[in-house]
Amino acid sequence: MKKRILAAVLCAVMCLNVGLMFSSCGGGSSKPDALVIMTEDCDGLFNPFFSTTGADSTIVGMTQISMLTTGYENGEVVVACGDDEAVVVKDYNIVHDTISNRTVYTFVIKNGITFSDGKPLTMHDVLFNLYVYLDPVYTGSSTMYSTDIVGLQAYRTQKEYSGDNSDADSALAQTAAGRAQNRIAELINVFRAAGAGKTPGSYSADYDKMVSYIKTQYSPSLGFKEAIAVPSKQGEVSWKDLLADYERTLQLFREELNTDYASAKDAYTENPYKATGEFDEVTSFMYAEGMVTLEYAEDPLTGKKDKTKITEVKRGYPTNIVVDKESAIEYVFNTTIETKLDQILSYWATAQKLTTEYTADAKTVLLHETIGEDGSLAIPNISGIVSLGHTGNVDTVTCLGGEYTVAKEHNADGTVATEGAYDVLQITINGVDPKAIWNFAFAVAPQHYYAPGYTVDIPNNKFGVQYGTASFMQDVIQSPRNVKVPMGAGAYMATNSNNEDNPDGNAFFSNNVVYFKANKSFLLGEPKIEKVRYQVVSASNALSVLETGAVHFVTPQFTQANIEKINGLASNGIEKVYTDQLGYGYIGINAGEVPDINLRKAIMTAMNTSLALSYYSAGMADTIYYPMSTVSWAYPGVLENGQPKQDNSGHSYISLNWNRESAKAAIENYMLLAGVSADDKALEIDFTIAGANLTDHPTYNTFLNAAELLNECGWNIEVIADTQALTKLSTGSLAVWAAAWGSTIDPDLYQVYHKNSTATSTTAWGYREILNNPLAYPEETAILNELSNKIDDAREIEDKAERAKLYEEALQLILDLAVEMPVYQRKVLYAYNANVINKDSLPAEINPYTSPLDHIWEIEFAE
Repeated sequence: MKKRILAAVLCAVMCLNVGLMFSSCGGGSSKPDALVIMTEDCDGLFNPFFSTTGADSTIVGMTQISMLTTGYENGEVVVACGDDEAVVVKDYNIVHDTISNRTVYTFVIKNGITFSDGKPLTMHDVLFNLYVYLDPVYTGSSTMYSTDIVGLQAYRTQKEYSGDNSDADSALAQTAAGRAQNRIAELINVFRAAGAGKTPGSYSADYDKMVSYIKTQYSPSLGFKEAIAVPSKQGEVSWKDLLADYERTLQLFREELNTDYASAKDAYTENPYKATGEFDEVTSFMYAEGMVTLEYAEDPLTGKKDKTKITEVKRGYPTNIVVDKESAIEYVFNTTIETKLDQILSYWATAQKLTTEYTADAKTVLLHETIGEDGSLAIPNISGIVSLGHTGNVDTVTCLGGEYTVAKEHNADGTVATEGAYDVLQITINGVDPKAIWNFAFAVAPQHYYAPGYTVDIPNNKFGVQYGTASFMQDVIQSPRNVKVPMGAGAYMATNSNNEDNPDGNAFFSNNVVYFKANKSFLLGEPKIEKVRYQVVSASNALSVLETGAVHFVTPQFTQANIEKINGLASNGIEKVYTDQLGYGYIGINAGEVPDINLRKAIMTAMNTSLALSYYSAGMADTIYYPMSTVSWAYPGVLENGQPKQDNSGHSYISLNWNRESAKAAIENYMLLAGVSADDKALEIDFTIAGANLTDHPTYNTFLNAAELLNECGWNIEVIADTQALTKLSTGSLAVWAAAWGSTIDPDLYQVYHKNSTATSTTAWGYREILNNPLAYPEETAILNELSNKIDDAREIEDKAERAKLYEEALQLILDLAVEMPVYQRKVLYAYNANVINKDSLPAEINPYTSPLDHIWEIEFAE
């Protein structure tokens, strides 16, 4: 890709495909073959442990049930469980012992639950899921590991440790990250040695030359050996290991170029590119890769280049060779690996993926240095997690709903053998943690499906997980099948267009349609509708497709035009419901890509966030000034009427009353503080909107206005589209973007902002670069340490008022980092066809914590 700083607006941009063989039902009453629901574009990572996008997680959620769910009583979110809920837990209790300062969570597991393949859900599966989420090399979005479970750190590090809960993990992560960098540096050094020429800093080593050098002249360094092998195996490390790394790099780089091509082909379809008549797919891709340069007209008044008028498109590649997608990618691939492999390994998305993989591998090596040759663990389990019927000596437990007999006898398949008895899970944590109960509300995925061939034997400390092994997470938990086709005990199960069991992954999600059928063994009874389809639909076309009858339930943007259209379709049976969104819109900046804090503040200063509100229907969105949803009880300064307090939070670059002239003066001052002047390369930035449509996003006008202002100040800003922005964000490849958070029930900030979180959000903020280079980021390092301490402090108290004070201080520190700029709080709109969906089968009311589809198994077709 062209080495410019990227900025992206992440939005639901989706492909329209209405060629489904379903009955039309726009205004008629014919019953369709399946209920069709709109979804955003899916990445296809349909794995309960590793899905990251909202769309993917929604698809996975159709197949899963969780330990607990949410209730909503008297305006408060509460924990819900029991026989009437689609959850694993029958009853629970929480007891805090003030003498030991420990809190014990007790969960009674229901009997008789089966997965959609007919096999039982048992304590085996519950513990398997816990040990996946708590494994030291797990890299998914769950942060259950941040809960101070008794014995957790000893298990994760295989060392008895009495210090702070996070210190051991942090030390392990830092050491692993250093070894990962040594492994990447090994390949960079070999490339530079093999490709060294007469000109300093210039290299040339094609594939054949690299392979020859590795095979004949390379000798592994100590740093490389440490990164990939335990001490007893380091003597076996050879050139073959580096060659494997080289091949993996090339594989990831080719994948990156394919992603770039998909992004570029839709990125330059509007003016000024369209006006040239030359921006076809190939030209767009080559421009994104830096192999096309543009000449602009000169503004007669200012003498500066007018970025709205392109006068010439200059191609720096042989047009007789580069004629289509395959030849374009091949040309960029060969040219770049021959002359810029060190750059690929330094700051392309390929490098970021390799860093993640190599860090997990290095953790594996470090952890396995303490494991016996037979694979035995010095600390074989997490002492604070106990199945009372397998390893405890308790006969009965008392929970909120009464007393229960603990099952002591089990059948071969793990089910309870004694009638009237139940398996009981007990988790003990140090101190108190108001977020812990929600961390324990995880979905219970089937062990036999996600880790086939691995044994569960609870008394002998076998939980179906290969401890601390990156290859287990990558090749077993995330096998091709496990990524493409989810399975669980949820209301629906994966199928294909022919409604068959065990669909191929390419048939489960095919031609922008995801196929489900009812799970007849669902614990609350067979769902009322047999077939459900999720159809990828563009947000801009949602209501049009709803009107045709091709889909029956959509989530359009809450614009005035959409409200008017829905009202106009009332006679066709189209109805709407809406509520506040549990989340908010924001603009983010990656400190790894924009390392100077003053330049990050300058970018924020240019953003007139009030322009985003014009996208929505009047009164359906508000400007906010803290990085938290106003739905949360912890949002600072919410007035009694529920509206956010008009407060700039004390940060001048987040302006209440934005003014162009004052913003321009502030930008120029930040540039002086950063030591840059007009036309500096650090000021060359692309503002990229996710998807193919530049204008259909609430933050487009904010970005466009900011681009014009920054260009006046000597920056070089372009506003383009990118259909792959969500994927790039997860790897930390974007520098500036706009997106919307889906907030959690509890206001805990650990997952998104804590320095020890492994969630992709911290990669996007640039935490990796800050933590790995504290001397280069002294201000950010100090802020990040203080922020993480505030988050930890807030997790150790239950008093809401005290927690709210700590969260306000933490939010101020997030703003001090200048990596996130809050933009708006909006409402969420749902529209559906009441001629197809029986409105009486939908929930009587919805709130920010629920949606009309929460009890999808109860939804019926209209008669």
